[in-house]
Amino acid sequence: MSKPFKSIDEQITLLRSRGMTIEDDGMARHALETVSYYRLSGYSYPFREYSPEDAPECRSNHFIPGTSFDQIIRLYNFDTQLRFTVFEELSKIEVSLRAMIGYQIGAADPLLHMNPSSLNERAWNADEQKERRLYKDWQYHYENSLKNSKEIFVQHHLENYGGTLPIWCAVHILDWGSLQTLFTMLPKEMRRQIAAKLQLTPSVLDSWLNCLRVIRNISAHHSRLFNRSLPNIPTIPHSAKEIGIMGLSQAKNKCFDQLTLVQYLTRTMGLGDGTALPSVLAAFPATDVVPLRATGTPDNWQSLPLWACDTLRRIDAPDTPSDGQLTCC
Repeated sequence: MSKPFKSIDEQITLLRSRGMTIEDDGMARHALETVSYYRLSGYSYPFREYSPEDAPECRSNHFIPGTSFDQIIRLYNFDTQLRFTVFEELSKIEVSLRAMIGYQIGAADPLLHMNPSSLNERAWNADEQKERRLYKDWQYHYENSLKNSKEIFVQHHLENYGGTLPIWCAVHILDWGSLQTLFTMLPKEMRRQIAAKLQLTPSVLDSWLNCLRVIRNISAHHSRLFNRSLPNIPTIPHSAKEIGIMGLSQAKNKCFDQLTLVQYLTRTMGLGDGTALPSVLAAFPATDVVPLRATGTPDNWQSLPLWACDTLRRIDAPDTPSDGQLTCC
């Protein structure tokens, strides 16, 4: 049997019965109507008391004394702003990566992406002289993107060049995943040259692209990000300290760990003043129950090389919780 439906007023009554303080019923009703009880439960969960000693790892339905609905909304609004900023920063990184990869390949062969035998062993089986599954899948997605694209430059190439796009055009119809896959299939020296522009090795850049794809999709789909344990662990370069990659958690799967990758690329690629993410973190609505460390952020984060900013842009969480209209490729 599924859970019974509860009206908004019943949801407010339930939250109060479990120990949550709600001072403004109108604000609570609006939040529950526009965000939903279920969605907000992910932000109220850290405020729930632990069960008795017989089940110390489980949470009860009752909230820690002093928990207020306002605290939950401020945490939700923070996470909304964090996701929006992460998506915005990653969008700039994605465009820059397209340009960088397209230029590097184009200088060698404008149609390299259409010749799997010129790619590496991930794309081409030299023994059997045929494409590998990875390349076939990539080509399928690429051709679908080409067929469905409404871009003017695609129409121009269809009319004048039979639809064959040189790589510096082709990269601009690739989503993050296809761009990442193309990078993994490039010849060794080409991969090295691209990664070197970011002071990274190809294996490290591979790892980072995979990690950032995940947090990009989390941000695009409006999923909770701030205290999530992320599924992919980034490879950390041997030169981490020299290039400013510091303050990471031991597990390297916390939000701050992978925000550090975004911050590094933003600064290394010259894509802004580097204050967007620090400004968001500085506005975290910390409480004794949910401190900033819930994001994996160390206490000294503002003194770390990539995060230190002379001035921070002021980020104010919106009074009314809402999600930006983001889309995911």
